[in-house]
Amino acid sequence: MERVEEYLEAIYDIQKEKKVAKTSELAKRLSVKPASVTEMLLKLKDKGYIHYQPYKGAVLTKEGEKVAKEIKKYHELAYVFFKALGVDDEKARKLACELEHHLSDETSKSLCILVANNCKVCEECEVKVSSLKKVKDGKYIAVVVPSELLEIMMPGTKVEVKDGKIVVKDVELEVSESIKKFLLLKRPE
Repeated sequence: MERVEEYLEAIYDIQKEKKVAKTSELAKRLSVKPASVTEMLLKLKDKGYIHYQPYKGAVLTKEGEKVAKEIKKYHELAYVFFKALGVDDEKARKLACELEHHLSDETSKSLCILVANNCKVCEECEVKVSSLKKVKDGKYIAVVVPSELLEIMMPGTKVEVKDGKIVVKDVELEVSESIKKFLLLKRPE
């Protein structure tokens, strides 16, 4: 499926630029021979992902576009995740390209929690989670807890934030700036 997804993603990108994905353009982008492209385009057509006419090119069907957009989203989520970990840009892009084909809706939602409010993947972030560094004073529930704080709290622990510090079970804790961005909190529902 990984190779299929790479083709759908490439066709999607070309369509955004030109409208029709030609065999020669796909061969160039994917570093494959034109005959290999033609073979794959016929398979994608049979699966209902594209409309294809030899010598004219390919365009995505609604289903093909849906899959391509999903893969693009997974790629961007993975990229933002690796950047948040401090990975350099080139390496983050390469790792995201490898990871995008192994994500599911469930794992992408977990990644969303980790990068919430730090990415521009979705038009509006559906994840209402923020790091300690960004939240205002108030009551919260810990969603992601860095290992340095696991002796004090676990995910699901109710905490209060006061002046950038956290209060857990009536104990006020000063958290270092380097840890604040990794402690993710959400408002109780």
